[in-house]
Amino acid sequence: MPLYDYKCDACQTKFEQEHAMSVPPVKTCPHCGQERVRKILSTGGVMSGGMSRSPASGPSSPCGMGSCGSGMCGMS
Repeated sequence: MPLYDYKCDACQTKFEQEHAMSVPPVKTCPHCGQERVRKILSTGGVMSGGMSRSPASGPSSPCGMGSCGSGMCGMS
């Protein structure tokens, strides 16, 4: 089940709620009870599409082997 992040505009409390996508969003703040809650963008599931370089592994490659064109992984 997905985990959603919410923020109450009344008391500024941030909280998480796990529920199915088919369930309506949370409307009431569990801290103050106000109905001024909104769903906020969560960065927990965001992945970078870029490649990185690690000093221990050398240059990165799409397959993660470290050196493209070497023929080691069969992708070249």
